[in-house]
Amino acid sequence: MTKPELRKAIRTRLASLSEEERAAKSAAICREIAASDEWAAGRTVGFFSPLASEPNVDLLWAVLGARTVCYPRIDGDNLVFILVPSRAALLESRWNLLEPPHREDAVVPLEELDLLLVPGLAFTPGRHRMGRGKGFYDRLLSRPALRATSFGVCFAPQIVPHLPTEEHDQPVTRLVFA
Repeated sequence: MTKPELRKAIRTRLASLSEEERAAKSAAICREIAASDEWAAGRTVGFFSPLASEPNVDLLWAVLGARTVCYPRIDGDNLVFILVPSRAALLESRWNLLEPPHREDAVVPLEELDLLLVPGLAFTPGRHRMGRGKGFYDRLLSRPALRATSFGVCFAPQIVPHLPTEEHDQPVTRLVFA
């Protein structure tokens, strides 16, 4: 299957999940993340604003503790992470995503991230990832300054045996799914 064909097939699978299934699976995913050694050790965590078809990682705000939270903001062809004091600080962007407003004094250097939650449209058991086609997370994951553990976060129907990969495609450190 080509990437466009696979993206269409995965979107169809995701559309078959009910709101209740998404909520239950999101809660299970967040419990697994919160129980991980990486979460326990992580002081600065990069979240993502989930689309309706993605796991709701915002449930982790309930078990945040003393962690610093940042969210990505699209800046040209790259993602920058901005410190966010609460979910209420996020604003709808032109991409129909919630993003933090840009504040130079709130930019979190990549080397300060301990744990990065990464969305994707599909993942393989070998941790390869296929995004939505713009390459933002592939560029981020390839940056030498990023030392964080990356968790690919998805629903089980998004796991596929193989993905068509290209040289620029970047794997994640671990998969967390339900």
